[in-house]
Amino acid sequence: MVSIPASGQFIQYTCWFGDAPNRISGDKVRIHPNEVLFLAPQAHKDIYGAKANVRRATSYKAWQTSVEPNTAITIDPQAHARKRKLLNQAFTDKSAKHAAKFVVEHTERWIDLLADTKDAPSGDGWTSTRNMSDWNDWLVFDILGDLCFGRSFNVKEPKPNPIRKIPHLVIQHVQLFYPILQSPFMDFFVWAKPRGIDYLLNLITPPEIKTYYKFINDSVTDRIQMEKDNKDSEQARLDMFHFLCAATDPVTGEHYTVDALQGEAAMLIVAGSDSTSSVLAALWFYLSRNEGTYNRLVDEIRSTFTSSEEIVSGPKLASCVYLYACIDEALRISPAGPSEFAREVLPGGTTINGERFPAGVVVGCAHWAMGHNEQFFEEPGVFRPERYIPSEETGVTVEQVNTMKSYYQPFLIGPTNCVGKNIAMTEMALVVARTLFRVDLRAVPGENLGAGNESLGWGRTDEKQYHISDAYITVHKGPILQFRKRTG
Repeated sequence: MVSIPASGQFIQYTCWFGDAPNRISGDKVRIHPNEVLFLAPQAHKDIYGAKANVRRATSYKAWQTSVEPNTAITIDPQAHARKRKLLNQAFTDKSAKHAAKFVVEHTERWIDLLADTKDAPSGDGWTSTRNMSDWNDWLVFDILGDLCFGRSFNVKEPKPNPIRKIPHLVIQHVQLFYPILQSPFMDFFVWAKPRGIDYLLNLITPPEIKTYYKFINDSVTDRIQMEKDNKDSEQARLDMFHFLCAATDPVTGEHYTVDALQGEAAMLIVAGSDSTSSVLAALWFYLSRNEGTYNRLVDEIRSTFTSSEEIVSGPKLASCVYLYACIDEALRISPAGPSEFAREVLPGGTTINGERFPAGVVVGCAHWAMGHNEQFFEEPGVFRPERYIPSEETGVTVEQVNTMKSYYQPFLIGPTNCVGKNIAMTEMALVVARTLFRVDLRAVPGENLGAGNESLGWGRTDEKQYHISDAYITVHKGPILQFRKRTG
């Protein structure tokens, strides 16, 4: 049995950020009295793999807001397995194909707005400045609203809309809760939630959040009625909600309850919007600051397709090797979930990276640290998509690429991996490809939102790196860009 050292003590593990050597070495560190994080490849498999003797940590209970916990926060392995079998039925190749249609529709409208020069300060063709964290949020939120509820939030439209504040309020909500879950009061907080704290929290919930929850409840109710009215007809709307409604428990044959559908829909909105938006923000940042990377990606997209309408999910999009390498690199350098996905060891204990851990110990692997491990990624602080493309010119081999991809799994592995991985990858590819086919982009001189600077303090001064914050989800700002309709 391994002996866990004092809290905060590093175990063969060193880590520097920013201006100091961007280096991570060793294999584990204790961050709380009862929690150990790992860096080793085998540890990731031992913790998240299909045979892992663990469950989600108790802290996941703190996120429950609906009557019935959704799949993403269910901690009991058996209950999660039942929920996941239902959810998997809504995330098939067929559903992903239909989801792409909604992505394309919203992306085209988003690009129209993005490239609008009505408020541009000069007549050189470049737009006014765009905060891409905001613009990404608006796009992704609208896409997910259409996919999950059968109607869009329309937050990307330039008109008053109370729902437009929701992405920021969700982040504020998560930032409020996350420190509690990392504190000694976490167990008490989880215990007290159904015993009065939830009631008190509801009293101080901002009106916009209450509007959002009402929107979810009303949308679920309306969408269920729409599904009943159009069942087995040609008018059936093949969005994600259609496939959720059609899903049946393989054992009982039962469908989702209304409460369960509300919980799953809310989960898909929060999880799907933050992850995609944050990765896109990082990608826009690095593309706008790496001319060679930007030009190579633009050349690939504009030489592969002859029109924006041609950019759809399929073999031609999949052939854009450099596009997907850029997405992989953004997922690595600025992961959607930067910290650990905490797991609690179940009775009987478990072996992690060759060492035995007893029941009750909380374990995990932090994706930001894994993605910056210099043992697997040379110069991990540098945005270099070429590292994922085998080439004699660069010296990258197939074996090296396979090793990196086997080690770093941004969507997790095993029974709790990201159910929407294929849709998320398709969504990001379509958004980036259609945007760069239609418009040029550039960083705004003097606007470095999201970049490091001296005022942020030690470790966060590198202007070439996109800096994110951990609040279970990824908190991000910027970058500030300008766009111009393609002329060539």
